Amino acid sequence: MSDELREQFFTSILHFRKLESALSSECEMQMNEMVILHSIAGTCCRECPCMNLDVPKIQKKLHISKPAISYILNGLEKKNYITREIDPKDRRKVSISATPEGRAAAEESMKRYDEIWSGILSRFGEDNMRQLIDLIRSLDELYEESGR
Repeated sequence: MSDELREQFFTSILHFRKLESALSSECEMQMNEMVILHSIAGTCCRECPCMNLDVPKIQKKLHISKPAISYILNGLEKKNYITREIDPKDRRKVSISATPEGRAAAEESMKRYDEIWSGILSRFGEDNMRQLIDLIRSLDELYEESGR
């Protein structure tokens, strides 16, 4: 592989990180926090209210560990966006709920995310976006197959 191509690849990755950072600051939450809060608050998608945090599903979606999810939950709890309570019927289970502040933050971040998404999609185009998503998925699959 040429050095120039390798350099362009890594520069592109950094640009994605800048885009994520801009989105996070615009929504006043880190992307991982947004995904988890939206799952808890039931605002993660229009078609299906999630209402429950499915840790394995979140782990797969975000490619992060259980301790990382726990760290994010601690942060959301400190911001008063969620509450955690031990299930009185089964003390091994913890019930996680969005607070009114958490639901409001989830709705506001989704509104801002939708505005940003609409702008990106209108300028980049739906076909280009589908191609980009397919390429990123393929790259992710290659990385996963390599055992990393």
